[in-house]
Amino acid sequence: IVTDIIKERIAENLIALLPFYHKKIFQPELGITGMQAAQYRTLGVLMRGGTALPMSELGKRLYISKPYMTMLIDQLIQDGLVQRIPDTHDRRVINITITPKGSRHLKQAASLYKENIKNILSELDRQDLEDLCQSLEKLRSIISRIN
Repeated sequence: IVTDIIKERIAENLIALLPFYHKKIFQPELGITGMQAAQYRTLGVLMRGGTALPMSELGKRLYISKPYMTMLIDQLIQDGLVQRIPDTHDRRVINITITPKGSRHLKQAASLYKENIKNILSELDRQDLEDLCQSLEKLRSIISRIN
């Protein structure tokens, strides 16, 4: 029962971070909101994976419905950020891959996010920064062990 209480506290704390994340990190003035956030998430999955993925797999990883995924990919193709590639083993499957332009675009967005975060953190003193850094490194380490 103690484990359940700890899990409850963890869930509450993670959920409590979401408004901060969306209000401070994904600020509208950065131009990354609404559907664009889903576009960046899609580009991120493709870039991290390093290979083309079927659209169904992309949708599953991003928790995006098939109709919305199709619309999202169509827009990304129109913008030249991804491309469709027929699967060599199954002609019914269409794989999606990030283009060099998409990679550059994603890297530019990451740079904007980092600068924004550094500006937000400038309000903290050195000890708070060190504590936050250590806590986030520990959190990242623990979360990486979750399947």
